[in-house]
Amino acid sequence: MTAFLDWISQHVTTAPLWIQSPIVILGSVLVCTVLAVILLRGVDIIGAWVHKIGPSKSSADSSGKGEKP
Repeated sequence: MTAFLDWISQHVTTAPLWIQSPIVILGSVLVCTVLAVILLRGVDIIGAWVHKIGPSKSSADSSGKGEKP
């Protein structure tokens, strides 16, 4: 595996700039996409957890409106 990565890095670094640029941009977009999916999944999990442990309906409804004096 290391030999394969070395082969790729040697060919990319010796390639002209017009070949390197799309490769770097494509690699960056792919890495950022994966990181964004992981981040969004984490935010969804935390949001669901916070919503689940949030205030109960009874304490949220007792805002003082409609209560008898």
